[in-house]
Amino acid sequence: MRVLMTTMQLDIGGAETHIIELSKALTRRGIEVTVASNGGAYEAELAEAGIRHVKIPFHSKNPLCILKAYKLLKELIFEGKFDVVHAHARIPAFLCALLHKRYHFRFVTTAHWVFSTRFPYNLLTRWGDRSLAVSDDIKSYLIENYDIKFENIRVTINGIDLNKFSKDTDYSDISREFSLGENKMRVVYVSRMDVDRSYAAHKLIEAAEDISRAIDNLEIVIVGGGNDYENIKAEADAVNQKLGKRLIITTGGRTDINKFTASGNIFIGVSRAALEAMACEKPSIIAGNEGYIGIFDEGKLKTAIDTNFCCRGCGETTSEALKRDVIKLLSAPAAERERLGGYARAIVAKHYSMDTMADDAVKMYVSIIKNTPINETSADELETIDEYLVNNPLRTRGADSDVVISGYYGFGNSGDDSILYAIVRELKSMNPSIRIVTLSNTPKATEEMYGVDAVHRFNVFSVLRRLRRTKLLISGGGSLIQDVTSNKSLAYYLSVICLAKRFGKKVMLYANGIGPISNNANAKKIHRALNNVDLITLREPSSLEELKRFGVDKPEIRVTSDPAFNLFPADKAEVSDVLSSCGLSNGSKYCVIALRPWKTMKSGFTEAIAQAADYINDKYKISPVFVCMQPARDTKITEAAENAMKNKGYILNRAHTTAQLLGVIDGAEFVIGMRLHALIYAASVETPVIGIAYDPKINAMMDYMKQEYRLPVENPNPLTICAYVDKIIENKEDISRKLAVVARDAGEKASENARLALSLIEN
Repeated sequence: MRVLMTTMQLDIGGAETHIIELSKALTRRGIEVTVASNGGAYEAELAEAGIRHVKIPFHSKNPLCILKAYKLLKELIFEGKFDVVHAHARIPAFLCALLHKRYHFRFVTTAHWVFSTRFPYNLLTRWGDRSLAVSDDIKSYLIENYDIKFENIRVTINGIDLNKFSKDTDYSDISREFSLGENKMRVVYVSRMDVDRSYAAHKLIEAAEDISRAIDNLEIVIVGGGNDYENIKAEADAVNQKLGKRLIITTGGRTDINKFTASGNIFIGVSRAALEAMACEKPSIIAGNEGYIGIFDEGKLKTAIDTNFCCRGCGETTSEALKRDVIKLLSAPAAERERLGGYARAIVAKHYSMDTMADDAVKMYVSIIKNTPINETSADELETIDEYLVNNPLRTRGADSDVVISGYYGFGNSGDDSILYAIVRELKSMNPSIRIVTLSNTPKATEEMYGVDAVHRFNVFSVLRRLRRTKLLISGGGSLIQDVTSNKSLAYYLSVICLAKRFGKKVMLYANGIGPISNNANAKKIHRALNNVDLITLREPSSLEELKRFGVDKPEIRVTSDPAFNLFPADKAEVSDVLSSCGLSNGSKYCVIALRPWKTMKSGFTEAIAQAADYINDKYKISPVFVCMQPARDTKITEAAENAMKNKGYILNRAHTTAQLLGVIDGAEFVIGMRLHALIYAASVETPVIGIAYDPKINAMMDYMKQEYRLPVENPNPLTICAYVDKIIENKEDISRKLAVVARDAGEKASENARLALSLIEN
């Protein structure tokens, strides 16, 4: 396995040390690691461990630097063909995310810190498809501020090398270099000396004079470099000059931190530096910019672990608090300091081992490669990962995508959007690395919603380029092969199919509904175009009869089912919020009515629906909830029907996700639907249906679902609807049981569509 680590730079700091130690631990497990950064003090340690470092200017927000970094990162990613790209800081994560959106490599992140969510900083923050968080509070921050799914995050730790960080570490060379005093009571403080990290160092310097009056032979060593170092040094020098002796030593940036921590009697700092000192059995005061925990002991363990030893929300670091605790520790009997140090090392050994840190990273890598939940993955699965690495999109040549999907997408129609969602979901569940391009009316929205590339369906040059550089065209699902909507619509879909075949690509009709076709010329076009495709799957048997009528018999044809049968409803809390948004009281019984305008409707249609809705409300106290599956088209007729009611109705006429609408239908007593996918949604969640047939596909789907209650759009007799409602109320459990059988069978057949599509790509 090949992993690319990206971070801003390799100067002294907890996150940087984490990356170095993690890279070394992964390398020992046989993983090939490359680190990309602007470089720094730790480059030599990487070289010593045999780990490649590539210099990329990730350290600056300067637009020219970012542009250069983008180009170099792109070249590196394609040159290295990494199985996983792992970002550890804001700027490299931002650039990795831009490239990931286009090239779909496996992208993960580690959150070492919390970033500002204010504009414009929030625009720079991106997270991978899986993330590690170094504490529970950072995990909560990711979920609350970036809507990252719980199952895609794992809490990790700062692993400490217990051999490197030990009280027995020889520090004689730094003792000579800095002329450390013998028999001194030495306080060691380690941190990056940047403005947002060095607050505790300033406070320690403020307290130094008072501490020295209470503690004989005191020596304070402040280790670290950064943009605030000169100010720290100036303040320390001023104290030394005032006292007429060298009380405070400042070292600047160092990589031999283990020697300094081993040299001290006590330690002050936060995060990884504190854990490293604890591993050296040093009694520690946990203090930093974000708060103050104080002397680490048994009573501070939970707070320290919960905040990853960073003190977030733990009160302010003050010079008085530092003076009190430093004097307390240095005045305590040596045996007490030894006890605290021993306890500290035991905690590091138990909770912060290198193996645990490496295991967490491996679990994340395996999780994204095998597309499994991160917290349900074992590090042992690394041994069987090779067979999955062949799906790395960076190793695939000769095509920009594996699949181009053509259909009625990007028009705000829940039914067609659910088809695309289901197709993408099924394909990615079987091949997480598959590269998908969609032809859409609103490409940007489609990209954001489904995580795929998209181009405008009428951008001729983009469509041609994508068809030339793909392996497979999927046409569907839905009712694309029909001329009821218009001759132009049919011509468009057939043209895309013919272009793909002209470029020598595989073509699959994916769970299509066929017909109706009223124009003989169109029937001939269908005959010519579809006899050249490689595979056709259909959503119900009546479509097979239509294809036979057109003489389409050369490709393999299978009857499967609509992809939407494999979708799942949103949780009850989210559905409750959706229903509340239209005014329905929580806990109310309701039915769903889904209408659409149609040219063969007669006057009185909306009044007939309103009469049936009033009957349902009066007799059964069931409120009608009118659902607009395509709000732009359905709202007007829906409002007309609701306005014609004597009782109150409720309207959902805003765009909702497929999962939300599925959840609404799942909670309904029954559905009265014109829209095909309102009926499919109902069947998939076992909710009884009454179909209003405006098109043969409604009757075909009702037959497929084995549902008898239907009536034509030209004559929606309210008495008939009411009689159907009575029968549904009386036999609801039996109807739902029958629908469960249909839904289970349809779901299995829907998955067959994706398996067949992937077989075309592989062959």
